[in-house]
Amino acid sequence: IKHAINNPITFAKREIVLTASIGLVTWTSAQSSAEDMVKDAELAMHQAKRFGGDRIEPFRPAFRTVGTDRLQFESDLRRAIERREFTLAYQPIVRLEDGSVAGFEALLRWDHPRRGMIPPGDFIPVAESCGLIVQLGLFAMQQAAEDLAGWQKQIGDAPLSVSVNLSSRQLIRRDLVSDVRSVIARANLKPRCFRLELTESLVMDNPEQTAHVLNKLKKLGIGLSLDDFGTGYSSLAYLTRFPFDTIKIDKSFVDDATPKRAVLLKSMVNMAHELGLSVVAEGISDESDALELRQMGCEYVQSFMFGAPMPGDQVLKTLKEQYPLAQA
Repeated sequence: IKHAINNPITFAKREIVLTASIGLVTWTSAQSSAEDMVKDAELAMHQAKRFGGDRIEPFRPAFRTVGTDRLQFESDLRRAIERREFTLAYQPIVRLEDGSVAGFEALLRWDHPRRGMIPPGDFIPVAESCGLIVQLGLFAMQQAAEDLAGWQKQIGDAPLSVSVNLSSRQLIRRDLVSDVRSVIARANLKPRCFRLELTESLVMDNPEQTAHVLNKLKKLGIGLSLDDFGTGYSSLAYLTRFPFDTIKIDKSFVDDATPKRAVLLKSMVNMAHELGLSVVAEGISDESDALELRQMGCEYVQSFMFGAPMPGDQVLKTLKEQYPLAQA
């Protein structure tokens, strides 16, 4: 089965390779019914995904404990949405030219009543797999838009934007464009102040469908950023098919210690500008990197050195320091 699925297929003049995560269970007297066997096979399949996917994982009894934990986690996740346990933290996106704040990326945070703060890397994949990411994504868009509108009332119509990450589940929803339109209208926000971020891998999963959806979103007047650029299989030339206005260079390129690092970064920045795209460098950790990227023409930076993710009330304090005259 796995070999058959792995055989390349041709679609829209492109070769597509599928992978499969397979759970395998063998009947024993311990299984009392076909339903139990199917459940065990599903647990093994989930383990295959956890171990990286594209593999066959035989069932082991220990998986039942993991499966029970996952079901409890999903249950907690559903209740967390109902109980409004999720909040947003905002990481500044800073102009390299003068160090001013150009905008913020909204990041989901979950304060679990028993476990405390749960890292996004733990709950986002679970939310993706069980479909709850759609509700979480809509919450993030609504809250981020409302927060930005509130800040602008306090400091005036400053040139600020807020970016929200888009998931694969949201991207394929028919209601996505209308959801974004209503979010902007409800917050009375100028469309250009609202941005969506997509990872390169997400864009390349289904480029034809993605381009269709992104063109509709762009017509609303919002900004579109390509996150983690350089980590996938695309090229800047190929990405001209998509209506992005900004790329975010992945941290791995900034951290690269090889002699070719500067050449790669400069070529990315130059090609982006030739295509009319702005550039955000992620993960800068020292002043020399910041100076180097500024000299290359990189406009923006996002990293802990320039600002860690912060709650909304702290954002307002930061903005009031940057725009003191707007409060008069």
